[in-house]
Amino acid sequence: MTTQKSTLRNPFIVGFCAPAYQLVAATTVTNDFLLTAMFIMATLGILGAYVTDFPLLSTLYMNEVAHKTALSSLLGMLIGLILFLIFTSFSGEANDSEISAQGQLMVIWGVLSLPSYPLMVFLMSKVNKRDLDEEQRVREEKKKNRRDKGGGPPIMDRPGF
Repeated sequence: MTTQKSTLRNPFIVGFCAPAYQLVAATTVTNDFLLTAMFIMATLGILGAYVTDFPLLSTLYMNEVAHKTALSSLLGMLIGLILFLIFTSFSGEANDSEISAQGQLMVIWGVLSLPSYPLMVFLMSKVNKRDLDEEQRVREEKKKNRRDKGGGPPIMDRPGF
């Protein structure tokens, strides 16, 4: 049981969530700009759910993995775009060769995944050092204290709520 749990929390293995998520990003980039915009908005939605303590998945660790995957994906897109612009803008000659759709997908996926995997490994190694159960207990205690003190709007203090 402990070997399975340590394998599931190995940052080098969990880090592969970022390239898998980037495969979806690469697919949207090669297909349609609207799909790419929807993908970025969904990724921002994952980040927003994490910030507001909205549970997307069943455990706090899985929510942390989803957050770190979304974060490394967005940063991987940004860094990948910068890398792509740097390497293509300094070439002095124009290259008009045809690239197949599969080739475009693989190049875009590689450019996006190259920075996102090390970033995901770094972020997950930080998560593994934290005591997530204690953090969850403190969050629940704070929520309970806010409810007990009437932390919501005045309508929430009525007996019907």
